[in-house]
Amino acid sequence: MKTSLLTTAALGSILLAGCNAQNSNKGMLSLEEQLTNPLYTERYAEELVDRMVEYKIQADPLLNDESKANTVEEARKKWLEVARDARKKQREGLRGFLITINEPIKGEVLYVDDTLYLDTTAIIAPGPNVHLYLSSIIDPRDVEFPDESAIDIGKVQSAYGAQQYAVTPVSDPEAYRTVVVWDNDLSRLLGFAQINK
Repeated sequence: MKTSLLTTAALGSILLAGCNAQNSNKGMLSLEEQLTNPLYTERYAEELVDRMVEYKIQADPLLNDESKANTVEEARKKWLEVARDARKKQREGLRGFLITINEPIKGEVLYVDDTLYLDTTAIIAPGPNVHLYLSSIIDPRDVEFPDESAIDIGKVQSAYGAQQYAVTPVSDPEAYRTVVVWDNDLSRLLGFAQINK
């Protein structure tokens, strides 16, 4: 009886572990999906280039293998170009940094091609119903928010890290100079970023 109970428990643990492993990637974006965010791409590419350069600086023994040395050099060149392209894309958009007003928030934001991006260091304090808005006002503390120009981009996807949000196309994107972090349920301003070229 003890043996069959232990066997059943062990089998159950194995099955549960298998199910958890199978579901562990739910909700996670693939690297390809994350690389559509120019802020994420710049950081990823620069860190990859740094790794490749560090192998040379440290005279890593893996470079003694000509094939691996070529792989390192090709990766360095490729990702250096990817980082340049990401910075170029960022220059096409409106950028700014989140500042804290009533709750802790931080990070860089980029509004380009009808998409709002948050960088890898983004932190937005959790709340009951925290949303991101675009607004033509400069400082949301100066008006009753949400003001008539405010566009609700949607509920914050995550309190931490790189994210992207589709924005309803507008005729003059440069008129929207502020990204506002607002809790709809509490009518509370968490913070904002003034964005420009």
